[in-house]
Amino acid sequence: MAELNKKASHGYSLLLNQLEEQLRDLSTRCKKLDSEIKQSENHCFVFEVHLFPKRCFSLKGYIEQIQKTFNSLQKAIHKQLPEFLIKHECELFTGQFHLLLQLVQGLEKGKAELLYKSYSSQKEQIYQHLQKQYRYEHRLLDMISEQEEKLTKSPYEEKSYIKEKIEALKIRYQKCNTYTQKLEFKLEDIKDE
Repeated sequence: MAELNKKASHGYSLLLNQLEEQLRDLSTRCKKLDSEIKQSENHCFVFEVHLFPKRCFSLKGYIEQIQKTFNSLQKAIHKQLPEFLIKHECELFTGQFHLLLQLVQGLEKGKAELLYKSYSSQKEQIYQHLQKQYRYEHRLLDMISEQEEKLTKSPYEEKSYIKEKIEALKIRYQKCNTYTQKLEFKLEDIKDE
């Protein structure tokens, strides 16, 4: 089992290194484009809010958001968080990267009309809610981890209280996860329409 974890960890490390290299390359291209785009042309780039929660007036601002997602992905992998959370971070990174890469390629070819696009507001609201749920699940898992660590180091008298806290957090996590799954199914239904 330890050998399997070591191999998986090595595979993730290679993948993360490749992603980081591609992100550096995209960042360089964005810096070049930011210097070329006239300020009057540089309206606020419009992306789906579930991918880029903050609107920016430069491509550099979006690179910073992708970097933040990449850091979250690294953290999720290194902490060996549940697979669905790693998958979520990975999908978010991939979506952000792909969208910005498309825009950069379009701008490099002189196609500025790629700056504006409209999206379904119901789908957008569900995505935003889902993002909030994923962050909440992350926090709950971190809290459970902290309490479990505390449990191993605490004196015997405190152990039952800490165990109760852990159980309460696990129940909250389970309820949260059930709601997250409902949102994911709802989103799938909208995508299928």
